[in-house]
Amino acid sequence: MSRHMLPVMLGLTIFPIAAIVIAGYLMVFADTGTAAVASAILLLSVCVLATAIAIMSKLSKVEDWLYSHEESLRDLAGRSERAAARLSAVEHQINLPTPGIDKLITDLGTLREEVKDAMARKSEAAAAAAVPRPETAGAEPQPVEPEHLELMLEPVIELASGSTSHYRALINLANGRGEVVGHGELMAKAEAGGMRPALDAHMVKLVAPVLRRLRLKNPGLRVFVPLGKATLGSRGEAETIISLLLQDSDVANGMVFELGQEDVGQLDPAGIENLANLGRLGATLALREVYLGGLDLTALRQLGARFLNFPPHAVDSGNGPSEVWREFAQYARAMQIQLIVGNIETPQQASAASKCARFGHGPFFAPPRKVRRDAGVAAMPARRTSVA
Repeated sequence: MSRHMLPVMLGLTIFPIAAIVIAGYLMVFADTGTAAVASAILLLSVCVLATAIAIMSKLSKVEDWLYSHEESLRDLAGRSERAAARLSAVEHQINLPTPGIDKLITDLGTLREEVKDAMARKSEAAAAAAVPRPETAGAEPQPVEPEHLELMLEPVIELASGSTSHYRALINLANGRGEVVGHGELMAKAEAGGMRPALDAHMVKLVAPVLRRLRLKNPGLRVFVPLGKATLGSRGEAETIISLLLQDSDVANGMVFELGQEDVGQLDPAGIENLANLGRLGATLALREVYLGGLDLTALRQLGARFLNFPPHAVDSGNGPSEVWREFAQYARAMQIQLIVGNIETPQQASAASKCARFGHGPFFAPPRKVRRDAGVAAMPARRTSVA
């Protein structure tokens, strides 16, 4: 009980107790008439004392409740200050150039040599066959754009309507001579050289502003971002991705992180923890390279999986979708898990996919589109305004 309440409560208890003592004395030693009055005083004093005790008990509980809430408020204020400081630091860090990305691109430049070796004979033959024209023979060579990473978006088509519903993010390594190392080869080499986590983190950073701009026109649009197993297991790059999602929380639920089905089964404890952290931030999971055997849709849904991406041959080997496939597709729809068929190349594959999956992507529909380097910059002021 607080100090300023002690005199009040002391007064409320001392006077009834004194009255009880006096009334008892009168009842014992006074005459009959006085004893009746003393009995009334005694009863009234007992009631006042009981009321005072009840009030003290209630006030004590209220003060304890207020104290606990004050402690909670102080704790929340401290957490809020720490979170604000952390967010400020994250924003400062993210606004800086990606650490080591120049070195990463330089390291990836070794891939160019492998591509050049494969194309050497063709280039030499073309150069020997070409006859320089007089007006260009003495021209000074033009500067060549250095190697850089290009963000590509591949349309994900709704098979029933043929319209673009979502996109898949890919990243290429290119230079000014038109030589390109495609996403698949680039990621395979990056995996082998231990550079996949840094590439994935950089791709998420590139996708966020582009996704924000796309969702201004279509709020339901999502971008599928492939991640490697090593990325989730790498604490540094995984924390970078989580920090990016914290900063760009307005588009976090539009990110769909793709993982290979086998990769999910091989995640270490750190990878599982990072995957759960992504889910808590609103990100969605998609499994690619999926096969029917051993799929537990209930467990996958609890993990945050909302999309399953199958190769064309897994859906139709030439005789149309099997009965098992039809039952699986129906069960997946009931679990609110969408099916995708990827790398569709022929009309036959597209037709088979439309019988059991909702979405598809691949060369049959449209090639990946290059994203301008400044894409999404115009959407930044709108986000800042809405946050403010």
